[in-house]
Parts: sequence; structure tokens; C-alpha cells
Amino acid sequence: MKLYSAEEMSRADNEAQRLGIPGGVLMERAAVAMAGKILELFPPRRLRGRRALILCGVGNNGGDGFVIARELHRAGVALSVVVTKDDYSGDPATNLAALRSLGIEIHHPERLDELLDGTALVVDALFGTGFVGVAREREAALIRHLNGAGITTVAVDVPSGVNGSTGEVAGEAVRADMTVCAHVAKIGCVISPGREHAGEVMAVDIGIPPEAEDFRYEVEWTDRTSLRGLVPRTEEPAHKYSTGALLMVAGSRAMTGAPVMSVRGAQRAGCGVVFLATPESAAPAVDLQLTEALVYGVAEGEDGGMTSGALEQILEHAGRATALAVGPGIGTSEESLRLVEGILREAEVPVLLDADAVTVLAGSGAIAEREAPTIITPHAGELGRLMESSAGEVSAHRLRSARRAAGEQGCCVLLKGADTLIVEGERTAVNSTGNVALATAGTGDVLTGVIGALLCRGMDAYDAARAGAWVHGRAAEMWLEETGWPEESMVATDLLQYIPRAVGELL
Repeated sequence: MKLYSAEEMSRADNEAQRLGIPGGVLMERAAVAMAGKILELFPPRRLRGRRALILCGVGNNGGDGFVIARELHRAGVALSVVVTKDDYSGDPATNLAALRSLGIEIHHPERLDELLDGTALVVDALFGTGFVGVAREREAALIRHLNGAGITTVAVDVPSGVNGSTGEVAGEAVRADMTVCAHVAKIGCVISPGREHAGEVMAVDIGIPPEAEDFRYEVEWTDRTSLRGLVPRTEEPAHKYSTGALLMVAGSRAMTGAPVMSVRGAQRAGCGVVFLATPESAAPAVDLQLTEALVYGVAEGEDGGMTSGALEQILEHAGRATALAVGPGIGTSEESLRLVEGILREAEVPVLLDADAVTVLAGSGAIAEREAPTIITPHAGELGRLMESSAGEVSAHRLRSARRAAGEQGCCVLLKGADTLIVEGERTAVNSTGNVALATAGTGDVLTGVIGALLCRGMDAYDAARAGAWVHGRAAEMWLEETGWPEESMVATDLLQYIPRAVGELL
């Protein structure tokens, strides 16, 4: 699946017109295809004699709505059309005139509440892909009424009120059950909070030729096809160090589960050998569970967390590793901060920072000062602390926040969420796999291990983060498909048996 920003869609549209395809033809093809998809999912018999209501705004999005209305009418659907202005021009005016000629009812917004009574389906063609900011009160009121009615809603291109290029929602926005996009899916439909407004997202062909798309996409959709062949294979002659050596720095006296899940995640993702540095008091219990890993107890403080005094021991073990993964369960003390800063300063191999290792670095410049590749894998709260912001601010501006953090820190950022984002430099990706089952304790520790394994096997930071997120999410999907259990029943260790299968799909 491709993803376009509003600017990219406009560029492709303009280039198609430059190549000789009139704008009116593109509008016709887009809206006819959208109407076809709507009729496929909501045929007249499903509406049971009730009407469809098409809510049309200004500009080309309203024009799309007019063509959709015409096609639904032609298929025998009873419908009404609500328009937000009196005078249209260009192609929208032509298509509105056609509706009037067909005797289709055209109404003003004042009658919306009345019309919603007896309506089974709403088509939202109020705002277009290029919408930015906050809806004016007149349109905001329409959106509130529509959302409050609880009627099945299909959005045209992007739910009205959602920024199509970022997914940001600054004011009222339509909550659609489905969004049908012209040509390709829009970025704002797959990145939160817009993702939660878009429902199921699909795209329809509108006739834009490949020659009109000769540019690099701003955001890529990470699916199986985009990753296939990137994960290294083991070739002869082989030994455990040739398939990647990962040093995991994780755990505390009170947090022994985190290192176990992280190490096992790395092992199942194909890491040749995993070393674990964990506090001395925790090492024996962890060692009993990790029979294939090399577990080292290092210096700890009275609170049971590793101290900065463990740095020398950790760096000694790091000499045999091709990558480090640091953070799960290490705690957020001042000693943890000094330890993480020391690792970032001294380690010359790629480093992955997760959980507590990200939290303790708030206000520190240690990540930005590194020259070797670095990946951070925060959730919204952890990224907010690192950026001296808040979880709410990050959640409201996920794409902007991830890009800002990647630029300021000079690293690869994997921002966790239903729409996991990966950003490094000018590259941005949205992960395509996963489900709500991952919203449980410990799944992030498993993800740390998976990405760490791919990083130590020689993948660059961006691809390791993309592939790790995909594998992690795919494992959760496989668990759900195979067990049929409720999503809420999954625990993090359930992922481990499915990680090899998910990796296998990329080979």
C-alpha cells in the first residue's frame, strides 16, 4: 500500500493533468470507483428502504460527493444531498447540475438533523485531503451532529477535520466507519489520532499513470513486500559470532522478567549469541531461565539496580558484541542515568535504547553526541519526557514529534503505538502489523530483543527497527489467528513461539 500526503496527491494529480488527463476525468473516475466500493459494501438491499445522505463541502471533495450521489441514485439508492454553499464552479458545479436534473433533493445544512432521521448511511465529502487546522463552527456543528447520530459513515479520501498529511486532529472531526481514498491511502488515515477517525481504509484506482508519480514518497508503509530480503541469512562457514552477538543490559533486583523476555526475543529473531549484563543479585535467578544465554552479574546499588560502577564490566563484555540493547527494567535512578550515558559515550557499536534507558536521558545530550548508530523505542510518555513535553502533546502530534526527536537526537526513533512510526533522517515509515493484544506488559521487552537481534546481525538502524516492528506485530496477529482467544488474553511470552514464523515470512 502507498501513502500520500496532501501535497503528494496534488502533485500526482497535477502531473496526470499535464500528461493530458483532464481534472474532470480524474474526479469522475475517482468518485465512480468510490461509489462502486460503497455499493459493494452497502448494496440497496442492505439499506432496507432507508436513505443515504451525502454531505458535500466546497471544492473538489464536494464534487466527488456529487458524483457519488449520482451513482448511488443510478443504482436505486434513495438519497438526499446536503451542500454547504449555494454556488459551485468548475467540475463540482457541472456535477451538481446533473443531480438537479435527475430530481435529486438538494438541502442546506439547517435540515441535517431532520434528514438524519431515516438515514442508514452517510457519505462524508465535507472537507478534502488538504484540510488543515480547525473546522469553522458551522461545519464543526455538522460534524458533531453527524458523530452523535451513530449512523454508519463512509469518508471520502480522509475524514473531515483530520489533517490528511499528518493525522492530526485540532478540532471536530468525523468518526468514519470506513474511508475510501482516491488512488492511494492518505497519511492522515493511518497515523493517530486520524487513524481512529478513519475506520477501515481502502484505496481505489482513479487512472493516474505511473509516469505521474516520479518522486520519493514522504512516508512509506512497512509491509511484507517492502521488507522481504532485508533480513540477513546465515551462510557457511558459520559460527555463533558470525550470526550476531548482542549484549543486553537489562533488569534489576525487582525486575527480572524484563531481561528474560528481551533475551528470548533476540534469540527467536536469530541472534547467534546473547550476553546479558544484569545486577549481581538478580543474575542467578535469571541465569536459571536463560540456559542458552551468557549471564553476567554486575555491580549494583542498595536499590538493586545497576550502578555506574558496572560500566567497566559492561564495556568489557561489549568488546565481543556487534550491538547493544539497553534499558528494560534497569530503573530510573541517577546511577542508571550515569550508566546509560557511559555506555553511549564509550560503546562504538550500534546501541538500542528502550524503556528506562530513554526515560533517564531526559535533559541529557548523550544520544545526540554519539556517532555510532542509535535506536530509541519510546512510547508517547517516554518520548514526551525526552523532549521535555508531555504524552498528550506527543499523542496529538505523533508524526511531528517523532521527526523532531529524530532530528534533535540524531538517531532512529521508533515511536510505539497502534501506528508504530519509524523515523531516521528524511526516512519515515508506518508499521502495518499488530493488534490491541500488544497492549500488555512485557511486549515492549520482546520488541527490544527482536530489534536488537536484527541490529547485531548487520541491518542498518532504520531497517532493523522497521523489520522488528513488523515481526513483533505479525507475531501477535499469528497468535490471534491460531488461538482464536480474546485479544485481552495474550501475555508477552505468547509472542515468542510466533516470532520465528514471522521472521520466516520475510526471508
